[in-house]
Amino acid sequence: MNLEHIKTNSRMVYQVIRRAYSCTFNELQRLTHLGNTELCLALAQLLQDSKIEQGKNQQGVYYQLAT
Repeated sequence: MNLEHIKTNSRMVYQVIRRAYSCTFNELQRLTHLGNTELCLALAQLLQDSKIEQGKNQQGVYYQLAT
């Protein structure tokens, strides 16, 4: 998997989070149809770029747009 593929996936994940406000890993996987590794790499790219934040509540870990 190359960097361009990761960036393409991260743009897709960002759009999903933008529409839904916050999503769990499982929700993102269901909505994007990405595998575990692809989704993890996309989330890592977005976290590194400070575009999203990771949080935790009673339901578990979630992702939302950075504030």
